[in-house]
Amino acid sequence: MQLVFLIVALAVVWVLIRPFKRLRPYTGQVLVLAGVFWIGLLFFIVSYSFPTPRFAAVATSAATIPRFWFYVLIPVTILALIPMLKGEEVPDPKWGSLWRVAIVFGVLVASLFAFRYIGYYLSSAIFLVVMMWVLESRNRIELIAVPVGWVIFSHFFFARLLYVRLPIGTLFAGLFG
Repeated sequence: MQLVFLIVALAVVWVLIRPFKRLRPYTGQVLVLAGVFWIGLLFFIVSYSFPTPRFAAVATSAATIPRFWFYVLIPVTILALIPMLKGEEVPDPKWGSLWRVAIVFGVLVASLFAFRYIGYYLSSAIFLVVMMWVLESRNRIELIAVPVGWVIFSHFFFARLLYVRLPIGTLFAGLFG
């Protein structure tokens, strides 16, 4: 059902930006921003159904992360729109690469399913390497540093700072369980 709402929201955004000639060359980019914002808003709304801690002294809960990311998405979306409104952004190409979109979507879905078996850390690292490769990043240092940096950041930010237990996967549950 949420996919239907996403499609409707993107259609509404498309209808709203069509009258603005300045935004027409950036239709794809605006729709991507709207889609990401919609997903963030969805997670923000769903976070209100998460259980709340019993103790008032607890600073974080399961709702902390989706709300934090949504609050970060607001200025990021605005900052991404400003160059488009000024006409300083590179316009969308005439024809996009549908095979890349399909690969990104397929790898994203595979990564989400892989969480259960190989855990968040390994799954997200593999996802980043594949996405960087698909987007033509061939620098070996970057292909290693970005996923390793993300895993380290994720571990310290989520697990150590916010005490959010990220899935380690059934393959590693015996080792780290």
